[in-house]
Amino acid sequence: MIVLSFVTPQPFLYAHYVTQNGVPYLKTWEYLSKDGRPIKVRPAQRGDAQYLHEGFKEVVDEGRWLPTFSVNANITDWVHWIEKTNHSREILLIAFLDDDYAGHLTLQPEEWNASQHVAKLGIIVRKPCRYLGVGRSLMLASEEIGLEKDYTKIILSTFEDNTIAIDLYKQLGYRLVGVRKKHFNMPNGFIDEVLMEKELIGQ
Repeated sequence: MIVLSFVTPQPFLYAHYVTQNGVPYLKTWEYLSKDGRPIKVRPAQRGDAQYLHEGFKEVVDEGRWLPTFSVNANITDWVHWIEKTNHSREILLIAFLDDDYAGHLTLQPEEWNASQHVAKLGIIVRKPCRYLGVGRSLMLASEEIGLEKDYTKIILSTFEDNTIAIDLYKQLGYRLVGVRKKHFNMPNGFIDEVLMEKELIGQ
């Protein structure tokens, strides 16, 4: 096994490749946060299950950013999901800021046969790690690995008042494709769902 490193043309990105049987594959992406600290992004491993479970619970408990009010999955469920990514097209990336868990991102294929080129994106960033570039790092890495998994389009949705996230998505080339009015009944009232997408081919 050989490790190859090089700088890519994308901002703040340093990628490590590992070769197995002479074939290179992407293993870890490294970025710099807005305050100069290292952000590392890599595929989730079995030992990351507790991080993913606790991080998801933290964001759910905020009661503001996700359309669910309780955590149904346990750590074992996360382990199964991580293991599933080893033999499917599902992608689960985890980010670390200064070696501390900062957030994660998922890409899952659409359920229809005719839209298997489309990945649905989900992302969370822990509250202490926001506004530092963690979300951007996860999304940049997801586009690279998404292409490797034969995805050519990524779709996502967010709440209409999540303006910082929407601005980030636009900066990364996502376009607004629709709004579902009063789609979620959150504790503070109804909120619109914003739908966005990005085509990876031709970027």
